[in-house]
Amino acid sequence: MHKSTEIWCLIRAIPLAMSLAIAAPSFAASVKGTSPAGNEVNVEIKKAPALKYPRRAERLGVEGYVVVGFDLSTKGELIDLRVIESEPRLMFDKSALKFVKGMKFSVPQEDGKQILTRDIKFKVQFELQ
Repeated sequence: MHKSTEIWCLIRAIPLAMSLAIAAPSFAASVKGTSPAGNEVNVEIKKAPALKYPRRAERLGVEGYVVVGFDLSTKGELIDLRVIESEPRLMFDKSALKFVKGMKFSVPQEDGKQILTRDIKFKVQFELQ
């Protein structure tokens, strides 16, 4: 049994209508995951797309967050991308999943070989400015 590791990387979306300039997402350079051997490993975030604030949420003045979980294959592909928690429920899920799908990660290595990394958790925060 492997131990679950989590790190919260906050990504903030600022709707264009609320601000003249869209701020670049602010997030940690890496997230934590678990190797097949059960060791904690760093997964470097190489690239992140722009995060889009859902129009409906913006129109209603709603803020919230989504915690997304996934595994990373030895080829850097996302496996089992899922919403773990969201508030308000379902309001930001689609936008957060699309954002994480567009991210690029460096695959961790052990003993010179790329490894499957499990239990990566990522928090996407949506705030109006």
